[in-house]
Amino acid sequence: MKEWIKLARLPFLSVTVGAILSGSLYALWHHGIFSLWKFLAVLLAGSFLHIAENIANDYFDWRAGTDQANTKAIPPFSGGSRVLLEGKISPSSALTASVLLVIIGTAIGLYLNYILPGNTLLYMGIIGVGLIFSYNAGIKLVNFYLGELAVILAWGLMTAGAYFVQTGSLSLDILPLALFVGILTTLILFINEFADEEADRKAGRRMWIHLFGRGSSPFVYLSLVILAYGILIYGVVSGKLPWHSLFTLVGAVPLISASFHAKAHLNESQEKFLPAVLKTINGYNLNLVILSLALIAGKFL
Repeated sequence: MKEWIKLARLPFLSVTVGAILSGSLYALWHHGIFSLWKFLAVLLAGSFLHIAENIANDYFDWRAGTDQANTKAIPPFSGGSRVLLEGKISPSSALTASVLLVIIGTAIGLYLNYILPGNTLLYMGIIGVGLIFSYNAGIKLVNFYLGELAVILAWGLMTAGAYFVQTGSLSLDILPLALFVGILTTLILFINEFADEEADRKAGRRMWIHLFGRGSSPFVYLSLVILAYGILIYGVVSGKLPWHSLFTLVGAVPLISASFHAKAHLNESQEKFLPAVLKTINGYNLNLVILSLALIAGKFL
């Protein structure tokens, strides 16, 4: 069981919890609607699909030889879980588990689509799951500098999808929130590319670390942070987010610190670079906690 937990990389589920929680609470602020059982159903479906994607990534990285070539990995943050590489779980078992989790997650999604008006959730789910699983399989978006954009869109859709499940309708008002969550999610992917840069290149992957270069990537990371908060501020000014969301600016501190740490330790050991990764993950979690509280406060205060 311990090895399966490592393969699933459960700590990274926080990005899915954050997206679904913020989208659901946006429905509370925007429409005064919140159904606990619908929230839990979406959370369960999203978690199953996210775990399936984590396992599938390990499987396809194993097949491509990416993890074998990664001698600088710091599991679980980079280089995959290493469970398949070490022979603790067979690749066929991992692939089977991933497929089963996709089936369960999809079944929950189809039920929610059945009880909601139209097939909007179905179409959103098809696009979202397609983005997630074409990330490292099939057309392999990671081979065309599109992996990061896929993550922004997929987790933005997850946020909007959670909102739709609560309300049965969509509104462009949620766009600033969805983009904010999507960009913060891709920052976690981006910061982990530094450790995987060489191995990914050998495996044919083309990520933003390769597009912008190692030296410039910390500034690109910082630009994404500025863009995310610019979108958040626009959401508040335009009335699409409650003014309490401005407290989320506190969450910019660890993210900005992560960019400077990455630049300062760019060519040092991965152990010295690791704090940039941890600050990014902690920054994401802090942002989504504050943002969730801001949406609740916007409704009741």
